[in-house]
Amino acid sequence: MGPGSANVILVGFMGAGKSAVGRLLARRLDLCFVETDDMIVAREGKPIPEIFAERGETYFRALEAEVLDLLAEKRGHVIATGGGFPCRDGVMERLKRLGTVVWLDGDFDRLYARAQRSGDRPMLAGRSREDLLALYRQREAYYARADARVDTSHLGVDAVVGQILRLLGERQRSAGAERMRARPPDSRA
Repeated sequence: MGPGSANVILVGFMGAGKSAVGRLLARRLDLCFVETDDMIVAREGKPIPEIFAERGETYFRALEAEVLDLLAEKRGHVIATGGGFPCRDGVMERLKRLGTVVWLDGDFDRLYARAQRSGDRPMLAGRSREDLLALYRQREAYYARADARVDTSHLGVDAVVGQILRLLGERQRSAGAERMRARPPDSRA
């Protein structure tokens, strides 16, 4: 893969490692890296927790919809989405048209622990573990529409990237074989 190729889009619940995995994956593939949350922060000029506090989740989700339109212009990127980004009707299908969508999944308790350690997350504010488990279960149906799934529960960033690279290689080989089968036989024989 290189510049000008399709994108790799990472989806999954908070704490799945989309940012860390995305950065390393982009380096390994020699692609640009972008986070949808960073695109929103740049547009709004304020951090996500502040956007949530001042304008609420509905406003934030509208900003995500605008970012989805901007992603259509990206080629040759690794894109890390926010946890709720693909969780509206039609969004996953649009993401899949932009490239290969990989769901970084994991054991909920591990994801929850990682999310709590990794800073100021508006979706954690005022919610119990049970509330977040219900949110995770609700989002699973959307994430499951991804092209591929990698369980990050017992893997470090490097191992997750290795699995994604293998999956991408397999998809590329399958697509090449499919093109070969679709090609008409050489009539010069």
